[in-house]
Amino acid sequence: MFRDLVEPLWLPLVVLAAVWVAVFRARALSRRLRVGGAVALGALWFVATPFVALVLETPLAVESTIETDWQPDYIYVLAAGFDIGDSPAEDSSGLETTRRVNRAVMLWRDYPTATLVMAGNQPGAESLRPADQQGNLMREQAERLGVPTESILIDSVSTNTNGHAKVAREAGYLTPTTPLAIVTSDFHLRRSRREFSRFFDNLRMVGSDPAITDDSFGDLSLRSFWPQVDALRDTTTYLREYVALALSDLRN
Repeated sequence: MFRDLVEPLWLPLVVLAAVWVAVFRARALSRRLRVGGAVALGALWFVATPFVALVLETPLAVESTIETDWQPDYIYVLAAGFDIGDSPAEDSSGLETTRRVNRAVMLWRDYPTATLVMAGNQPGAESLRPADQQGNLMREQAERLGVPTESILIDSVSTNTNGHAKVAREAGYLTPTTPLAIVTSDFHLRRSRREFSRFFDNLRMVGSDPAITDDSFGDLSLRSFWPQVDALRDTTTYLREYVALALSDLRN
């Protein structure tokens, strides 16, 4: 148990806390700065805990219930980036992209008449890779899992969530009432729904996080309140997502 509590994040936190205690006791700063620093240190500890990560993620994970009499014509798989290798043949999809494609294929097996749309071009890679490299990696993964090539389309134009929805709107094969399933990471569901619902009325949102990794408030324990590197990373991701939600409204 104690081994599980050891985290690389502890060392900088302990050092920072020790330095702050020394400064606090020396009264080298004004009372306002000392109190403000103590609050900031406590906040850093708090946001690095799994508990805060769970609290922040829960409002973002708005997965839909798919009714028995509903089925998608298209399953949109939103890309989350790929890792560039020494050559195009060595490129590989990142973890989130891989999970999204895996989940989309499982959904396609339930609705084999649907078409998968691999949506996304990696921004910043224009000089290194063709625009459809992300889509091709996703397509190849889906094909390895049994999806025929003719059931896959690639959107190599859009570079963000807002763009995915706008490119879909301009696609000649879609109408506002076309049944669409949108597959993305759990934390990305709310923003994706907001963007796509501007143009489409018949949406179902499908989260790609494996159920085995999902936490709930019933899973809370003492460890949930200890700082962890993974929790700090997740909290940063979720806070960035809330900022992106606010910018989405301003942009549109």
